This record gives sequence, C-alpha cells and structure tokens, in this order.
Amino acid sequence: MPSKAQVYAQLSKDTAKRLTSSLADWTGFLTTMGRMYKYAYHE
Repeated sequence: MPSKAQVYAQLSKDTAKRLTSSLADWTGFLTTMGRMYKYAYHE
C-alpha cells in the first residue's frame, strides 16, 4: 500500500500531465487561476 506522500506525488504528476496535455486545457487552467488570484483567502 502506497504512503500518503506517494499518493499525493502521483496525483500531482497525473494532474500536471492532464493540464499540460493540450493548449486548450493549459490556457483554461491559467484563465481560471487568473480569476481566482484576485480574491483574498482569509484563514
């Protein structure tokens, strides 16, 4: 059974691969993050 760190590392790799698999996916991600960046996150 993989450790939590291994699971999160694999999830990170899979997500990065999916986001960068096409120009449309990558620009969509950047557009979304650009919209989210302007909001403050109070903890």
